Amino acid sequence: MTSTTGTTATADNDIERLKTVLNHDPDDIAAAVSLGNIYYDQGEAAQAIVYYSYALRIDSNQPEVWTDMGTMYWRNGDVAFAERAYRQVLKTHAGFGNAYINLGLLLRDAKRNLGQACALWKELVERYPNHPSAARARTLLAETFLQLG
Repeated sequence: MTSTTGTTATADNDIERLKTVLNHDPDDIAAAVSLGNIYYDQGEAAQAIVYYSYALRIDSNQPEVWTDMGTMYWRNGDVAFAERAYRQVLKTHAGFGNAYINLGLLLRDAKRNLGQACALWKELVERYPNHPSAARARTLLAETFLQLG
């Protein structure tokens, strides 16, 4: 049986180690992203956003970081910033399926715009039918159509 105290201690040790790495090499993008990911996993949106933003200042060509940052903005209640992050990914990495999924969920659940959400998921399915996220998009389309009645 693993205790949450042990898990927390491990995360705290990782955080301190990664901060030390960044203090010695402020351009270590892997350390910045890893810090963002630890805070993401802990549900600490504001801290995750800090490190994801920092990583994107080093290299903005990271669709997975933009997408995770968008999710943290949404979790933090910043829907407009979340939408902007997801749209940035679609603008620069049109085939990044997770951004389609997450933006669609934001449009459906946070903005109550089922039509735009469905259009986005349909675009993913039509443009990238073999993408791993296309199956999830099909499921979301079916669920959303059932909601529409």
